[in-house]
Amino acid sequence: MSNSLGRNDLCSCGSGKKYKKCCISTSMSSFAFSEVTDLEWQKIRRLEGTIVDKHLIPYVMQKLPDDVMHLAMSDCLPENLPKEIDQGILFHQFLMPWIFFNWIPAENFGLERFNPDITIAENYLRNHKTKLNNDECCFIEAMLTTFYSFYAVLEVEKDQSLLVKDMLLGTEHTIKERQGTHFLKRGDIVFSRILTLNNQSIFVGMAPFVLLPQHHIQLLDFKKWLIEENDDNALDIDTLRNELDLELYDYFFYALIDAYNKPLPILHNTDGDLFQPTTSHFKLTQSPEDTLSCLMSMTLSDDPKEFLKDAKRTKTDEIIEIQFPWLKKGNKKHKQWDNTLCGDVIIKKGKLILKTNSAERAEKGRKLLVKLLGENIEFQKTLIESAQQKMKSLPKERKDQNKVDEPDLMDVPEIREQIQAMAKAHWENWFDQSIPALSNKTPREAAKTKKGREQLEALLLQYEGMDHKRDGNDPFKADIDYIKTTLDLKKQ
Repeated sequence: MSNSLGRNDLCSCGSGKKYKKCCISTSMSSFAFSEVTDLEWQKIRRLEGTIVDKHLIPYVMQKLPDDVMHLAMSDCLPENLPKEIDQGILFHQFLMPWIFFNWIPAENFGLERFNPDITIAENYLRNHKTKLNNDECCFIEAMLTTFYSFYAVLEVEKDQSLLVKDMLLGTEHTIKERQGTHFLKRGDIVFSRILTLNNQSIFVGMAPFVLLPQHHIQLLDFKKWLIEENDDNALDIDTLRNELDLELYDYFFYALIDAYNKPLPILHNTDGDLFQPTTSHFKLTQSPEDTLSCLMSMTLSDDPKEFLKDAKRTKTDEIIEIQFPWLKKGNKKHKQWDNTLCGDVIIKKGKLILKTNSAERAEKGRKLLVKLLGENIEFQKTLIESAQQKMKSLPKERKDQNKVDEPDLMDVPEIREQIQAMAKAHWENWFDQSIPALSNKTPREAAKTKKGREQLEALLLQYEGMDHKRDGNDPFKADIDYIKTTLDLKKQ
């Protein structure tokens, strides 16, 4: 079957317009930047939205008792969830897919045709299959075979894919992904499930929180515990989905709560909101220029040319990207300020990204964008970093701020040489030092066993995550390639 679009077919971008009135001009123009349209990937993403919005949500709202979602939430959310965690985002991006495809109600709510021992999605498939087309049936059936696990990001291909490793099963997977490639990096750990359908693999219901680097090692201990709980049998897909799913779920929330409960400084922005860097993603159905015109009130400027002159363009002068700061007049904390920077807006063809430093500002921004753009914008997801995660990546204070008379120690040749010698000695000795994360073995000893090599891989990913924000010339930054070569780990 051909994947080519006719001029009168609906455009594959999802705008609802005919191809000839939408993206055909883009596909026919010659410019340096291009994006391969993956129709099968788009089809699965549309199926996901259709199943949830047109089938499962109406089914729950119309056929099941009014309090069923409250019951599910009480089963799913731990009591000690920190108040700083935005439960709205957590619900829409993570809990709702879990409730539909994983949660077992354990009661039939007085309904004859509702089986309390299977999920809501499976009940819908059994009782209302006639309302589903073949693709929709296949999607639900595939979802019912998926399982949650912890995935370490190994490679990121911008706007295209992620190479991830299942930290419990040891398998590697290439995931078709776009939004995630903009905020995930090598060494990050996410809690999600992989759906594979029509030779396409995607994340569905990924938790909107990235685990801290130290969980690379902690997850190895957790894996060992899971194996013991499984009567010392190796973990497999069926066990993770049907036997140990709640243990995985509980560990994720343990890790999340642990990250929020670290005794680090509590940061707030000038509105008094908890400091939580957020990235919100939206789908657009109008041009970047028209979008900018509708959003000028967010810039406190009357002249769109001010932003258009700095826009990224193709060789044919077509706009690729427009950025502007979201401003509001005055400041609650600093009365002398003329305005407050609330966030940054990035407009691209077919999408908009809003970056803020609090969940409250993210929500205000979402409402404002919907108000200004109406049906031309559709909210997709928000990713939140904890304050603890951001503290690890705060930029170092610039030399010319408050310390103009204090030289950088690395600029003094004698001190620089001494520090470099210390770093060299540290890494040379590292190979023969007992390390707790390696079961108190040295890296050379650990490299000789399968278990030790697995621990080393986790430890090196942890180093990469911790070193991500370090200066590239920092002599104490781990040279991962050198370590792998020395320990002969590249054969893995």
